[in-house]
Amino acid sequence: MSKDHFLKCLYLPLLIGSMIMMVGCGDPIIEIEESNAYHWQKNMNEAEFKKLKNDMSYIEVVETAGGAGKKVNNNEYRWNDEKLMTQAYIVKFKDDKLIDKEIIAVKGHSNR
Repeated sequence: MSKDHFLKCLYLPLLIGSMIMMVGCGDPIIEIEESNAYHWQKNMNEAEFKKLKNDMSYIEVVETAGGAGKKVNNNEYRWNDEKLMTQAYIVKFKDDKLIDKEIIAVKGHSNR
């Protein structure tokens, strides 16, 4: 067996293996959001909000909520409620640790 033939036989398995490794090393937040059965599950609900505890990291909160929050301030993130359009959740972090959380009322933008 020649050296060229050996390299050609090795090329395809190496290519497939490297592609599998690149897919496996993706963004954990995207993986969490894509694991949801429905798109709206990346938002938070009250049961998930009650599970949040001080000193949780941002990624732990994302895992609990099922999706990433929207950054509203330097260390504050907002998750809309899964069902209620009039409610949202603010979670505050310091050094990637949860320090405070609150439920806020969301005002509509009706022109009526």
